[in-house]
Amino acid sequence: MPRPRHLLASPFPSALLLPALLLLAACTAAPAPTTAAPAVAAAAPAAVPYGDALHWARSSAEHEAVYLQTYRLAAERLRLRVEGLQPFTWAVSVDADETLLDNSLFEVEQHRAGTSYDEGAFSAWVRRGQAAALPGARDFLETVRGLGGKVAVVTNRSQAVCPETEANIRALRLPVDVVLCKPLEGPSDKAPRWQAIEQGRASKYLPPLDIVMWLGDNIQDFPTGSQAWRNAPPEQFGRFGDAWFLFPNPVYGSWQRNPQQ
Repeated sequence: MPRPRHLLASPFPSALLLPALLLLAACTAAPAPTTAAPAVAAAAPAAVPYGDALHWARSSAEHEAVYLQTYRLAAERLRLRVEGLQPFTWAVSVDADETLLDNSLFEVEQHRAGTSYDEGAFSAWVRRGQAAALPGARDFLETVRGLGGKVAVVTNRSQAVCPETEANIRALRLPVDVVLCKPLEGPSDKAPRWQAIEQGRASKYLPPLDIVMWLGDNIQDFPTGSQAWRNAPPEQFGRFGDAWFLFPNPVYGSWQRNPQQ
């Protein structure tokens, strides 16, 4: 078999050919020097996921819809209930937390910190004044005012943070006439504060007022309301949708003390 033509025609002397080939092979095999690869940046810690109830309250279209729906229905019913009443003789009782004010950011912060509810932490949150207004709240309160009514916020926030609560409400431009917080000493029952509204003792700026509607997220935001009603017949709930309007709160409430079924 003839030898390859390129070998026969090589211009290098045979004595030099082998060292040259070995040197070429060594250079080809050796990798070019490189700088050290940069260290891979540590991944940012993943956000701690929170439960479905808080996820729903923070992120769902249904949450937006149900608040708007409930406030709109309450406004329509209110127009019927106050027909014939003299202006400035009646009021609406509205709860604060999860009715007017959205505290879900506080719940997220507590969850991410791995801590459970603490009165001191909640008071610190209230003092920050960062609760947002819930959908439909301002429109409803303006309707109350437009019909000649007064707005009484009856909340179980502590009296110690009542000034900050009022400031948060004002900052959100929610038209409110009085804010009644839970006394520092005494029960959380709202009945005495409702009586103060009806008897003209709630504020020196308000006369006695007939409460014609209640709105809240807890069964105890309504007169005589109790978790015992969960086993009551439908007739027990007859005032809901008429004088009482309830917002859903799957995150917290008096229901948490009920035994699971």
